[in-house]
Amino acid sequence: MGCVYSRACIGEICTRTPKDVKVKESENVRAAEFPVFSHDSSDGQEVEFRDQLNELGATRDSEVGITRLSRVSLQFLPPEGSRTVKIPSSGNYELRYSYLSQRGYYPDALDKANQDSFCIHTPFGTNPDDHFFGVFDGHGEFGAQCSQFVKRKLCENLLRNSRFHTDAVEACHAAFLATNSQLHADNNLDDSMSGTTAITVLVRGRTLYVSNSGDSRAIIAERRGQDIVAIDLSIDQTPFRVDELERVKHCGARVLTLDQIEGLKNPDVQCWGTEEGDDGDPPRLWVENGMYPGTAFTRSIGDSIAETIGVVANPEIVVLELTPDHPFFVIASDGVFEFLSSQAVVDMVRYPFLI
Repeated sequence: MGCVYSRACIGEICTRTPKDVKVKESENVRAAEFPVFSHDSSDGQEVEFRDQLNELGATRDSEVGITRLSRVSLQFLPPEGSRTVKIPSSGNYELRYSYLSQRGYYPDALDKANQDSFCIHTPFGTNPDDHFFGVFDGHGEFGAQCSQFVKRKLCENLLRNSRFHTDAVEACHAAFLATNSQLHADNNLDDSMSGTTAITVLVRGRTLYVSNSGDSRAIIAERRGQDIVAIDLSIDQTPFRVDELERVKHCGARVLTLDQIEGLKNPDVQCWGTEEGDDGDPPRLWVENGMYPGTAFTRSIGDSIAETIGVVANPEIVVLELTPDHPFFVIASDGVFEFLSSQAVVDMVRYPFLI
């Protein structure tokens, strides 16, 4: 499968976590093929984060790339429903992509706005080998504005990062954290109870850099003999994950379902099964003495109140080298994966192409 790894933390992601606490990795998380490694927290969060922001120095190439962002993102698909771009450094390698965005069906709110947004930049910046795809699932009163803000600023911050061309992993981490800080600081956008998840894929030649903050998902299809198997390239960051559950609880979060917080079920039962069997009432995060914010994810960009109980923007990053056995990948919000398994999505995508 190539080189696959993750750096889930840069600096401390929860200053309220006791120094002697070591959060164990979950033993039953999705995408078991890909081990996820987290750096231990350090005392240098403030210094390290300032250093990362200082690295966001503009260069001529990055500014040219940023100027192109708005123009490229307005491209429409041709009538056949997909667009193909060449990857110069990889010989005969072509990248064909398509997209769809529509709001879900809410019987009690038929006019609810679509708070999701996405971006496609081919190429990304000035290097014809770089291409960028992102899905941003907004939530809260100002979720639509948050997702639009993040999809724009995240791309700019990534292109401006001085390590973008030499260390894409570090650049992606810095871009997520810088975007989160900028959203907090924007006086025209209230992110106290609003924010967005973010799942992005940077394609650099034959290498994928998948960055995830939240419960959207990236998957890739892999040929195994006569079968096409779905492989998760991200692990949903929710309280169903033991490692994430322990982390947010050490940050002061109460983790309860709606039935538990309303007294309909025993709040002392801290075992909710799996995401697939939550019956529409997943565990959520609450402040110690309040009925908010109620997020069902443990990481996001924005959500400044939820951040005080451990909901952080730090992305988990997976790096994968593409091979001829990887015909396609998919990124989508939980609006898809809440109802369809990763394998079901792969089966749906492969069918029209008879893969």
